[in-house]
Amino acid sequence: MKPTNKKIMIDFWAGFGGMSEAFYQSPNWAVLRIDNNPLLKEVPRLILADCMTLEPFSLGTSKIEYIHCSFPCLEFSTGFNAPGPTARRAGFDFKPDLRPAKRALWLIKKLQPKYWSIENVKGSIPHLTPILGEPAIIIGSHVFWGNFPKFGYEFDLEFKKNQDKRHSPLRSNYLAKIPFNISASMMKTLDEQTSITDF
Repeated sequence: MKPTNKKIMIDFWAGFGGMSEAFYQSPNWAVLRIDNNPLLKEVPRLILADCMTLEPFSLGTSKIEYIHCSFPCLEFSTGFNAPGPTARRAGFDFKPDLRPAKRALWLIKKLQPKYWSIENVKGSIPHLTPILGEPAIIIGSHVFWGNFPKFGYEFDLEFKKNQDKRHSPLRSNYLAKIPFNISASMMKTLDEQTSITDF
């Protein structure tokens, strides 16, 4: 990314880029999306890379305003066919992989954004709270942790079943896509923030 005067947002494990979509459409923000699924290569501003092995990188003198991470939620899902419920029905103890959560925190620490958020499903709360602390906000099925100004919301979210493209190879990405209303609310909140460094 070339040096820019715009505020920078990085969307890790971006999928379709739902959380960064309002930022992408804004003239005030420069967005970088990162995901390793080659089927998503047509998503604007997406770099194909594995967030779990991505080396630290520099954006020159540009300061990162906001980082968002939405690593896969399958292992935290409470859905009937998800790994956890399936293992428990078979009498096995299931422990979800927490490495993506720790990696997200590592990326945030390395890149030092002004604001950051991590999102996952409600089933992740007992597993991620010991690592991330209590959730900052819960909107429908979307649970957010992080360092960002809390925002109110007055909108309805589409039912997950309406996003279910059952026969698509990107089905999990459709189901996980964060609604535009959430992205827009976060952007509006960040845009309205001022601090001593702004003067």
